[in-house]
Amino acid sequence: MSHSRKWRAFLSATLVVGMSTPLIACGPPKRKAPPLRTTIPDPLAEEGATREIQGRIAGPGADLSNMDLSREDLSGLDLSGANLSGSNLGRSFMSRSNFTGANLTNAQILSVNAYRANFTDADLTNAIIIGSNAEEAIFTGAKLDGVDFTYAYLRGAVLDESAFSVATFSGTVMPDGVVSD
Repeated sequence: MSHSRKWRAFLSATLVVGMSTPLIACGPPKRKAPPLRTTIPDPLAEEGATREIQGRIAGPGADLSNMDLSREDLSGLDLSGANLSGSNLGRSFMSRSNFTGANLTNAQILSVNAYRANFTDADLTNAIIIGSNAEEAIFTGAKLDGVDFTYAYLRGAVLDESAFSVATFSGTVMPDGVVSD
């Protein structure tokens, strides 16, 4: 066998072994959890942002109590000081909305997307937030007595320590990424 043929055979064998060995020996790639981001108050909603919803102006201080707002797009609205008590917000979009000081007592907030929503100082007493995405949402100073966060996604959310003694967190993905019991 000539020198060039031996060299080609050697390279072919090396390539075959070199390419197949890592696939067999290493197994599937290991996945790391994404790094935990911290919630920083970025401009959530433009101050004073309003929108007409069901013939009413949804904005700061609006009275939207006892309304069926299911599947409504409330994202990016400034609902600071608004009254949403007893309202059905199921499957609505609330991302980057401002609910600072809003009244959400007894609200049905089922399966909503509240990514980076701001609930600072809001009253969420007895609200039901089951199965909702509240990733990186801010709940600082919010009244959370009787709130049900069952199966909610709260990764990176900011909660006061007192929330853990007054709210239900069964099956919830907590701020640090762990699933509660």
